[in-house]
Amino acid sequence: MANLSITAAWEESVAFVRREGRLLFPVSFMLIALPVAVTEALTPASAAGQPPASGAWLVLFPVALLLSAIGNVAITSLALRPGISVGEALRHGAARLPALLGVALIAGIASFILFMLIVTVAVSAVPGAVEAAKAGAPNAAFTKAVVLAMVALLPLAAYFGARLLLITPLAAGEEGGPFRLIARSWTLTKGHVLRLIGLVLLVTVAYGTLLIAIQSVVGLAVIALVGPPVPGSIGAFIVTLVGAGVTTLASPYLATLIARVYAQLAA
Repeated sequence: MANLSITAAWEESVAFVRREGRLLFPVSFMLIALPVAVTEALTPASAAGQPPASGAWLVLFPVALLLSAIGNVAITSLALRPGISVGEALRHGAARLPALLGVALIAGIASFILFMLIVTVAVSAVPGAVEAAKAGAPNAAFTKAVVLAMVALLPLAAYFGARLLLITPLAAGEEGGPFRLIARSWTLTKGHVLRLIGLVLLVTVAYGTLLIAIQSVVGLAVIALVGPPVPGSIGAFIVTLVGAGVTTLASPYLATLIARVYAQLAA
C-alpha cells in the first residue's frame, strides 16, 4: 500500500499553482467559474418552496457541468504532465469527457438504487411512516423515517465519495473507460478511506466557510450601496461575480491537491 501525506500534497499544490497560476487561473475562470456564474445570473427568481420557471438556465446548467469537467481534467493534466500546453490539456479534457460522463451515469444509477433501498427500509421500520407516505401527508413518523434514512446515507456517501475521489486525476493521467476508472480509484484508495474522508470534509468546510464569509461581507456592502441583491439586480450580479472570483482562485488548488494525492497513491 502506497504512503499518503496530505501535507506534502498540499505543499506541492501551493508551489505548483504559484508557479503556473498564469496558465491555471484563466482555465479555471473560463471553464469552471464563468459558466456557473452565467447560469446563476440567468436563473429566474422563484417563490419559497417552488422551483424556478423554465428558461435558458435549464440548457446552461448541463453545459456548465460539462465545461467544468473539461476544465478540471485540463488543470489536473497540467499538474500531472509537466511540459504540456494549455491547448493540449484542454483537448485531453474534452477527449476524456465521455469516460467521466460514464462514471457519473454509473454512480448516479447506483446512488439512486441505494437511496431508494435505504429510504424504503427506513420507512418500513418506523410504525406509521408507510401510511403517511401512501397518504401523501407527512407526520412525525414519516419525519423520523427520513432522519433515520439520512443518518444511514451520510456515512455511505462519505465512504463512496472517498473511494471515487481520484476519478478526475485518473481520467487525466490514465486511459480506460468508466469501469476501469472506478476500479482503479477503488484500488488506489484502499487503506486510505478515513484520511480521504477527512480531506474531503476539511476542504468542503474550508471552501464553504470562505465563500460564505466573502459573499456575506460583499452582500452587506452591496446592500449599503445599491440595495438588496435580489435576482436580476446589479447587487445580485456583483455577488455572483465575487463568487466566481473565489471559485476561479480555489479550483486550481483543489484540482491540483487531488492530483498530487493521486500521484502519491499511484507511485
